Amino acid sequence: MKKTTVYLFCILLSQTIIAQIKLGAPCASKQELQDVAGKYQTAAQYPWPAVRAAYFSNLSAAADKAIAKQTLGQIEILEQKSRANFNFTGGFWEAYYSTEGYKYAGNKKLADYRFQIALHEYICINKKATRNDEYSTVLRVYLNTIPFNEMSRHLEMALNGYINLGNYIYKDWKNYKLGGVAPTIELANYITVKNDGLANTINTGDGYWQDIPEKQIRKNTYDHIYRYWFITKNNIPLLVPVTRKEYLESLLEYFEREKLYFAKQSAGSGKGYENWQGIVEGKKAKVVSLLKENSTEWLSKQAVINFTEDSYQNQKQKLPEYTSSFTFRKFYDNENGACPLYKYNPACFSATTQSPANPQFITLSFRYASMPVHLRLLDNFTKNFDRSAWGQLLK
Repeated sequence: MKKTTVYLFCILLSQTIIAQIKLGAPCASKQELQDVAGKYQTAAQYPWPAVRAAYFSNLSAAADKAIAKQTLGQIEILEQKSRANFNFTGGFWEAYYSTEGYKYAGNKKLADYRFQIALHEYICINKKATRNDEYSTVLRVYLNTIPFNEMSRHLEMALNGYINLGNYIYKDWKNYKLGGVAPTIELANYITVKNDGLANTINTGDGYWQDIPEKQIRKNTYDHIYRYWFITKNNIPLLVPVTRKEYLESLLEYFEREKLYFAKQSAGSGKGYENWQGIVEGKKAKVVSLLKENSTEWLSKQAVINFTEDSYQNQKQKLPEYTSSFTFRKFYDNENGACPLYKYNPACFSATTQSPANPQFITLSFRYASMPVHLRLLDNFTKNFDRSAWGQLLK
């Protein structure tokens, strides 16, 4: 079946379903509404015109907006296709688009835009059927980004919350404009994956990864469970390990930026930045020695850090608070609390000049509740997930 045909089929289906129930109809309980035919709403049908008008407002170039609109339309058709033979009941399945602006994945500037479709259940209030304004189950598709805020318990930018350099965090700090988006020094680009199974799913694209194992899920609750799929070009690994050599060299780059930042800070009140020159040179000397004294084999291993422990040791030794950050002690292989470092794989991104809105990788997040209506949507999407079709979106 052609995509256009599938799209028209789903629109006609949604129009048919809309006629099958009216809000305000008599009801006795929410349970009796679970088997009532559901209503599908496309992003174009989203009821708030102001939201629809702002779908692409956070992208600055007309070409970027056009690519995002086309890609999100294709994603909406893929989602519709997954329900071609599915009898949706129990609520409203409502879609909309959003754009978040621009970000960098390593040194690659990308547009961040998203598709979302959420389940608003039918509920019975004062013996009348109505739409629940809130939702628990939602499918989100992220273009060119990993949802670090959502996944922070399992995967996160490793050190951004600890790096305090002001504008000196940017590679071209001299030309950086406040509020702009620009590449940062390497230390700020590192990622930690706290679960080996998650790292494997991201990099192989095999199946999906779920944050709560099936046997630990509390049935018939509205607890949130997350199921993820990751799509990359030609199944190229999205994340690659940061070597010890790369990490140590990135510390040297960081120390050079600290010199600029500390000089500026000490020219002000100066409090907390006393003797910063000697402290930075001491940190630098140790890292330089490690790079010189260790073998290529040792340096090529993955960097595994524990910044929390490093900070604790700084406090224990009563080292200056502001100037002793990233004092290197060791790599924490196979220790509790240790964080292996990754970075975006440059091979995942097109090397040629192109629009930053061109899809380079995709993260699909299906948050769901362990309730019958919700599980039917999840199971249907999982059963009909067409990885090949999703991969064809990448350019």
